[in-house]
Amino acid sequence: MRVDIQREPSRPLDTSLSIIETCGGRITPDEQRLADWHRSFFAGHKERIAFDLDIVRSNVPHNCSILELGSIPLLLTTALSALDYEVTGCDIAPERYASTINSAGICVVKCDIETEQLPFPDNSFDAVVFNELFEHLRINPIFTLSEVLRVMKPSATLMLSTPNLRSWGGMKNYLLRNRAYSCSGDTFTEYQKLAKLGHMGHVREYTTTEIAEFMQRIGFKLTKIIFRGAYPTVFAKSLTRIVPSLSPFVSYVATKPV
Repeated sequence: MRVDIQREPSRPLDTSLSIIETCGGRITPDEQRLADWHRSFFAGHKERIAFDLDIVRSNVPHNCSILELGSIPLLLTTALSALDYEVTGCDIAPERYASTINSAGICVVKCDIETEQLPFPDNSFDAVVFNELFEHLRINPIFTLSEVLRVMKPSATLMLSTPNLRSWGGMKNYLLRNRAYSCSGDTFTEYQKLAKLGHMGHVREYTTTEIAEFMQRIGFKLTKIIFRGAYPTVFAKSLTRIVPSLSPFVSYVATKPV
């Protein structure tokens, strides 16, 4: 099976970044305790989500039905809606952003994807977005990804992104700090997010081989791996240009076989 290996461009499309910034300016959480987290998330992740939007736009035709799992804080959800995709969001606690959901006129259903079946019939969606979620799963990823496969139409597209454990940062942390992580290494803080934010932080991070093998055993046909993200130092930036597999994040594009 041929898998296309790519390196993310140096910057997202201007149109995608502009859409994310416009949508972000219209989103506010209903819970005051999330205000600081929301501002920090938007500032730190808007470019990454613009890249996510680029990936959707290059893999999914307009007017297709898309299920976005883990849609809070709604940056990608509202952007996809603005581009006339038929988007349905799914989140463990969408009430955190109920006012924005209502004002934007988007559909976001409540579901704990680790313990509940997705509330959709078989073969419902043309595409599914499963970004920055896999590393948060703490119960049974086989159940969760099998449910994703179930609700996808034959030939539908899955777009999944996750930190890259075998990145430059991940290998430095393992060899020099005795810690196995690429992005989030404080285990106590990551579990504490269950109480503070209502969802788990990172349970663990994975290598590309682990994710690829897992997806294939669930039943997905992996078609594309996109190495993503950059480091702040000149040396690390140069290194990941030469060896993209050392990048901090990875996106996977897969299909549901007919």
